[in-house]
Amino acid sequence: FLQRAMDQLVHDICLQRLPVILAVDRAGLVGEDGETHEGVFDVSFLNAIPNVSMCAPRDEASFKRIIEYSYAHEGVLAIRYPRGSFILDCEIDTPAVELAKSVFLKRSDSARVAFIGYGNGAGRAYKMAEALEGQIEADVVDLVFVKPLDAEFLRSLARKDKIWYVFSDNAKKGGVGEILSAFLQENEISDVKIVSFEFADIFLPHGKTADVERSLGLDIQTLTERILSDKKY
Repeated sequence: FLQRAMDQLVHDICLQRLPVILAVDRAGLVGEDGETHEGVFDVSFLNAIPNVSMCAPRDEASFKRIIEYSYAHEGVLAIRYPRGSFILDCEIDTPAVELAKSVFLKRSDSARVAFIGYGNGAGRAYKMAEALEGQIEADVVDLVFVKPLDAEFLRSLARKDKIWYVFSDNAKKGGVGEILSAFLQENEISDVKIVSFEFADIFLPHGKTADVERSLGLDIQTLTERILSDKKY
C-alpha cells in the first residue's frame, strides 16, 4: 500500500532527506491477496521522487546483505521484496552491497545477449538462462540498485551485449525497462535493443501467482518460447 503514502513520502521524508528505510513488502504479484494488493507501481512512482535510492534483493542471502548495507546508507532507501518466496533457489556468491553497484550472476565472453533482472526478476532472468542453455548464450545481471544505476557497469555491458531482456515484477510503464531505455538515450547509446518482460498496463487479476503469471505470458515456458521466436539475438 505504499502508493497510499505518496504525500508522506514527498513531504515528510524526501524533502527533508531523512535517513529512512522503506521496507516495501508485497512487491510484484501477490496472488490471492487480490487486485488492491498488487505491488507493481513502486518502481515507477519512486523513481520520480528526488532523494530516494531503490534496491531489491534477489534471494535471502542478498536480502541480508542489503539490510547490512542499509544501516550505513545516507538518506531514503526503498527496499522492495516479494510476499512469498524468492524465485532464485540456488546458492550464488553474494558480496557486500555497495550503492549503485550491479553484479553478474552468470557471465560468458561469447554472449551478446543480456538477461537483466531486478529483485525477484533477477531470479527469473537466471532461470531463463538455465532454460535456454545450449540455445542462447546470455550474460545474467542483477541490477541490485535501479536508482541510482551502475552507470559504468551498464556502459560496459552495452559495448558487449546488444540485446537486453529485462525482468522485474513492476509495471512496464515507468518500470525498469523504461529506466534503462532512458539511461541508454542519455548516454547516446543507440545500438542496444531492450525487450521488457514487465507487467502490462492493466490492473492484475486475482488468482494464484503461478496461474496469473501464465495468464500474462510471464511463466518460464512461455518466456522461453517468446525469446526463441524473437529472432533478434
